[in-house]
Amino acid sequence: MAVEVLLKAKREEILRVCAKYGAHNVRVFGSVARGPADEQSDIDLIVDFEPGRSLLDHAGLWIDWSS
Repeated sequence: MAVEVLLKAKREEILRVCAKYGAHNVRVFGSVARGPADEQSDIDLIVDFEPGRSLLDHAGLWIDWSS
């Protein structure tokens, strides 16, 4: 499955997991954003966190994304 198609298919799930940890303004960067991505590419995401969120929220989001 093409990376762009996968990202679109998982969009709602990504946003739901981000909201769980107070993350918003989700953006894609790297090869997926530039266009040369292929099936071997990872998907690089950057987010903003709500004020007052702790390192545990950051770690929780990373753990959920990594699994």
